[in-house]
Amino acid sequence: MKRKIIRIMLFVLGVLLGLLLLYHLYLSYLPELKLLIHFNPHNEALLVKMVRSHGIEDLALLFILNAICVAIPGLSNGIFCVLNGILYGPAFGFVVNWLGDILGQVILMNLLQKLYNPEKLTHSKIYHLLTNQKFPQVGLTVGYMLPFIPSASVSYANLLINKPTKSRMLPILIGTVPFAYLYAYGGDSILHLNAERLIKTVIFIVAIAALAIAFLLIEKEIKEHTKKVPGKKLIPRLKKER
Repeated sequence: MKRKIIRIMLFVLGVLLGLLLLYHLYLSYLPELKLLIHFNPHNEALLVKMVRSHGIEDLALLFILNAICVAIPGLSNGIFCVLNGILYGPAFGFVVNWLGDILGQVILMNLLQKLYNPEKLTHSKIYHLLTNQKFPQVGLTVGYMLPFIPSASVSYANLLINKPTKSRMLPILIGTVPFAYLYAYGGDSILHLNAERLIKTVIFIVAIAALAIAFLLIEKEIKEHTKKVPGKKLIPRLKKER
């Protein structure tokens, strides 16, 4: 009961903190928003210059918002990742997105360890999909790569599969890269009103998601097939032939 109360309090606190930070950013970028409402092609250069002239304070606030949305189960940081691309461009926006994702996932795993019972996830379909792989680490990496799979479920599976901290970090470091960049690239495309780049971004997102899901399903089938047709007898035969 105490854990449940603490979870609710942390959720409410995180949401309130996020809203306060968001309101501060709204006030900070109000001149740019007004210019965007009355936008015309002649103002594009001025808009880009104004948007990207903000200092370290706004960068820190967006970074914190990104991490909070990752750390709180049920929230998504996608909108802030796109915003980072708008404000800081594809390269630096990607760095902010990626580091924010990593920090948020680390906080989330610590919260799950202290406030939840990870063993309850063993009945989850997502847990079985991620763990029923020939290479579980690769399955976890793909899980972190897909934004529509709840981060809490992937983190649960990570906690149960990997005991050493280093092993837990590897799929996070790799899996959060693709969409951290695509969101930043898409945000930069929005600022420059580049429809061609936006279409490319959407195509890449759909392609990565489709390939990732196909990989998980194929790996699951391979593992199940391997269980049905064990190959233990093959090793002695190969030794004799040699």
